[in-house]
Amino acid sequence: MRRSKPYLTGVLLASTFLSQFVAPRPAAAQDLVASEEIPGGSSVFVFRESRKKPQRHASGSARRRSGGAPRGVNAAVGTAAQKRRAAAIARRKGGVTSADRRVALSNTLTIKAEGFLDNNQTDLAITNYRSALAQNAKNTRAAEGLSNALTAKGIDIAGDNNNADAIPLFEEAVKLDPQNDAALAKLGAIYDAKGENDKAIDFYQRAVALNPEYVQLYPILGIAYVEKGEIGKADDALKRSETAGINDADVEFLRGLIAFKNNRNDEALAAFDKAGASDARFAEAQYYRGQIYDRQGKQTEAIAQYRGALRSDPTFAPAAFDLGVASYNAGDYNGAATAYQEAIKLDEGNAEAHANLASTYRQLERYPEANAEYKTASTGIKNADLYSEWGYCLGKTTEWDKAVARLNTAAEMSPVAIDNSNVGWAYYNAGQFQTGAKNDAAAKSDYELARNSSQLAVNQDPKFDAAYLNLGASHNALGEFQLAVNTLNAVLGLHSNWIIAMNQLGYGYRGLGDFKNAIAIYKRAVDLDARNTFGLFNLGEAYFSSGNKKEAKKINDKLRQIDPHLSVALDNVYAGKAVLENATRKVTDKIPRPKFPF
Repeated sequence: MRRSKPYLTGVLLASTFLSQFVAPRPAAAQDLVASEEIPGGSSVFVFRESRKKPQRHASGSARRRSGGAPRGVNAAVGTAAQKRRAAAIARRKGGVTSADRRVALSNTLTIKAEGFLDNNQTDLAITNYRSALAQNAKNTRAAEGLSNALTAKGIDIAGDNNNADAIPLFEEAVKLDPQNDAALAKLGAIYDAKGENDKAIDFYQRAVALNPEYVQLYPILGIAYVEKGEIGKADDALKRSETAGINDADVEFLRGLIAFKNNRNDEALAAFDKAGASDARFAEAQYYRGQIYDRQGKQTEAIAQYRGALRSDPTFAPAAFDLGVASYNAGDYNGAATAYQEAIKLDEGNAEAHANLASTYRQLERYPEANAEYKTASTGIKNADLYSEWGYCLGKTTEWDKAVARLNTAAEMSPVAIDNSNVGWAYYNAGQFQTGAKNDAAAKSDYELARNSSQLAVNQDPKFDAAYLNLGASHNALGEFQLAVNTLNAVLGLHSNWIIAMNQLGYGYRGLGDFKNAIAIYKRAVDLDARNTFGLFNLGEAYFSSGNKKEAKKINDKLRQIDPHLSVALDNVYAGKAVLENATRKVTDKIPRPKFPF
């Protein structure tokens, strides 16, 4: 690398982390968090949106699945199945004789099977019905009987929780008898409990079309319509429920969902209160009350509702997820982490929960854990926001090669100025890491790549301050001090009071040996912020190197009052000791970001 003075050799410049809204140009009034090292320089990372961007709640409707969602269906199915069997018994005409030996045997086996089914010996009935059909595939009485027997066995296996192991039994029952409304309704209930909404709706609709007595299915079908986003059909199902005289928790829950989707908050709260009076809908009602309170900005009330839903049903994953969202948005990152961890236990494949937990760990500065969660989330989420945040956190664990790779992925997905500027940030810091390890050739390569990415960002958005700063930092690192000075003066032409840019500009002037301008710009930074420790350090060093030891001592006296450790480092510089090599002392200052004049 080209360096004009030994003073600059091996000095590590740390990174500055800047958050702002994603846009073609930088947005105003974000917090700038500066981390600078002796002698003070910086690069900047820009979050694609706010550094504390609020997280979003789960989209769509959410219901408990572990409880076998539509409990009302189970009773209706049981009643329908009994009616089908009673009707089949009433149609019996006793034995049927036939000259065909196989047909006669089939008829005999059918009668035998019916006796077993009448005595609830379902397995024996199924065996004999199958034998009857094996003798005569056209035996419709045996086919209907086997359909009923399979339905009976399926109901036992499915139980109240709608065990999916019963699906093959019901599917065969429907194949044998397409008019078997009980099997169709139970298939709808099982798929509803599994969360396979389209299949649930299809089977429910077919059951209702065959049997108008399935009035209990109207609210359940309406809830399924809401989950699919078909609010008009859901409203029609609600009206059918009311016409049929149904007045239970499912109807009130459906009423609340429709009002919720139409932003009729008071009506929704009232309906969910009524639904919540039933144990069958208590957790879900509390969950949606939490969503409404969140919508109204009542975070404390929302969090209480989500917690209540989880107390009622600890397996209700959506409540755990949205408790995480509400806690994160309230700034309770520890609470958010706990909630997301629980949501992941309940729903391991929820990529959004992993991504939100990663962001939560980022806020808690638990960067290794954040990186692990981003990696898991990336199997299901492929967007620039995730890879950009992941790259930032990898930088915080000094895994610069990986940080570069993730930020390059973000830039490939979203080739805008922000993402290319962040690639420049990563390459710049990778170069700093190589500089500290005395790998000058590798450092130079990284700085060149940082310069190229930053220049691309500047070309994309000529008023993007972060890109200019990263470009100026890259020029400085490459010893291209005049280019750095030109670039950083351009930044300050737009934002005259940007202290970080001033420190980097002073670094450029110092590289040129221009002590007059270096002193002037460092003094300007210190005048703006008298507690700017690195500005004081740099100003003192510049005075000393210019030969003005008296002013240098005054500056160090001021520095000693603010940061005695850094003052000792400056004393050592005055004494001629090589303490700047690989300096790693960091100080973090929060500086209000200037408002932009465009």
